[in-house]
Amino acid sequence: MDKETVLDALAATGAWAAANSLVLAQVLAAVVTAVATIALWRVTRVLAVETTTLAKMTAQPFVVCWLESSAANPLALNLTLRNTGNATAFDISLRITPALPAKYDDRPGNEGSETTFAVSLLPPGQALSIRGVKSELVHDTVFNAELGWADRPGSPVREAIAYSFDANDGFRFGWVSKGLHDVAQELERIRKRLPKA
Repeated sequence: MDKETVLDALAATGAWAAANSLVLAQVLAAVVTAVATIALWRVTRVLAVETTTLAKMTAQPFVVCWLESSAANPLALNLTLRNTGNATAFDISLRITPALPAKYDDRPGNEGSETTFAVSLLPPGQALSIRGVKSELVHDTVFNAELGWADRPGSPVREAIAYSFDANDGFRFGWVSKGLHDVAQELERIRKRLPKA
């Protein structure tokens, strides 16, 4: 072989190697891109499922009730129903045992063994005062509450919760906060003290 043939052979080999290395780099880049695409697809799918689950969980109603101090009378308690969830609750049913006093001055349980209420809807973050009772009549009573609600009107799928609560859980003993009656009395005193013009 002469020198020129060897050089031509080396040049051809170098060109072939350069061309094939370019093809090899393109194939390797395609494989890496395919693997990255599959990994990204799997991560995106997991995130979509988690986001859907989180959206369903955060857009749910959650209804509770308790006795809390009344703004109208410092020694009174209101049975309050509150939707602490992030969606409207429909077809709410509430059963309390023993029964709440039927009248403002009655003892609990005088009107049967349980008190029941039904509310058609309660928007999120809203409270509904259902009945007022004297704190002295229920202060030592533990009540059992059973609540049920749906996230759509007339839905057969219902959420339910049962728990016990004490009247003292929401009682602020009157002197902690002034109600509207206190403000009205203070305004009346101020009006009487002002000179007549």
